[in-house]
Amino acid sequence: MIFQYQALNSKGDNESDFIDAPSEAAARTKLRAQGLYVVKISRHEISDTKPGDGKHGIFNKLYDDLANYIGEKLSAKQTGIFSRQLSTLLNAGMPLIATLTAIIEQIDNPTFKRIIVDVKEKIEEGSSFSNALLRHKNVFSDMYINMVRVGENLVSLDQVIERLADMEEKKNQIKGKIQSALWYPSFMVFFAIAVIIFLMVKIVPSLSRMFTDMGRDLPLPTKIVMGVSDFLSTFWYLLILGTIAVMYYFRQYIKTKEGKRKFDEFKLTAPLVKNLYKKLIVHRFTQNLGILIDNNVDIIKSLEIVKKIVNNIIIEEKIEEATAKIKEGASVSTALNKAGFLPKLVLGMIAAGEASDKLDSMLLNIGKVYENELDMTITGITSLIEPLIIVFMGIAIGTIVVSVLLPIFEMNLMVQ
Repeated sequence: MIFQYQALNSKGDNESDFIDAPSEAAARTKLRAQGLYVVKISRHEISDTKPGDGKHGIFNKLYDDLANYIGEKLSAKQTGIFSRQLSTLLNAGMPLIATLTAIIEQIDNPTFKRIIVDVKEKIEEGSSFSNALLRHKNVFSDMYINMVRVGENLVSLDQVIERLADMEEKKNQIKGKIQSALWYPSFMVFFAIAVIIFLMVKIVPSLSRMFTDMGRDLPLPTKIVMGVSDFLSTFWYLLILGTIAVMYYFRQYIKTKEGKRKFDEFKLTAPLVKNLYKKLIVHRFTQNLGILIDNNVDIIKSLEIVKKIVNNIIIEEKIEEATAKIKEGASVSTALNKAGFLPKLVLGMIAAGEASDKLDSMLLNIGKVYENELDMTITGITSLIEPLIIVFMGIAIGTIVVSVLLPIFEMNLMVQ
């Protein structure tokens, strides 16, 4: 059984965590042996409701929802480490329950720890590992859960978990590469906007008062810059509230069916990022489909799982079309060719793999090729974005400087 406790350590500091013990008395004894004085201890229960579902005020609910969202996002990143630990211990011959118990003691993220505790408790109550994971689909993907189910059915859970660990680590590596590549351009954009706002709010108003006191007509560029500066200085809070409102309503809109469809269409056609996004879809599709087929999941079921992983409604519909044609008797390569979302080269490799009865290994090879393609595309986009940001900064700051200097030049000409 899992118990949640609050205790005081030897320094008098509060500690709160979970402990696995056959009874409450055994848990207290175990904690005392660790030098902890138990203040409160209770059998751990995880409800199906989220923290924000209780009768709290609106701000408490928002805080709970935000904390839960952040906790889940951080938990999703830990599935790779969890899978690697699980694979190592299972390959060493440890039973699943003992393995989960050992892993729980090493997890630092409280949200992820609660999830694994719940999974362990459900298994102890008689549930299968895959069904216990199914309760936490916001952290463990459909792909992950279905592969665990396949491992259970084929009595090869240790091998499947090892493959999942490789898959999760690769996924996190690609995400990390994209995020690190976009970090510097994002910082440059933020810095450019901060400099422009500082000039418009702090520098331009003081010069604006000087020009106004002189009572002279100002050039049009100067009037425009001064007008924008006055607006930002007076209504800066409206700009902040407007930005927050736009971001909030945009997030709400893309949660709707129509909004998500339009946003997915935009990602497939957006300048600069469309090539990267399309290659990312090809990588996700081929790698995950190859892994599923390699683990003896039939092609129809594999396609149904993979269509959810690509996370794009347009591509999902095309995969559904291909799946329907395969059910009617078409070959995989023919069906995917008619769906029209994969490059010709990829389709040719799939046809060759299908003809040689090595479709799974061919798909995995394509995934590796596109992993390298993603690296090169990310580098290319980054090298293109940086000069564009510098040009934008130059034009914006140059416009402000020129608009300020124009009246000064005019006054110098009049004095001469």
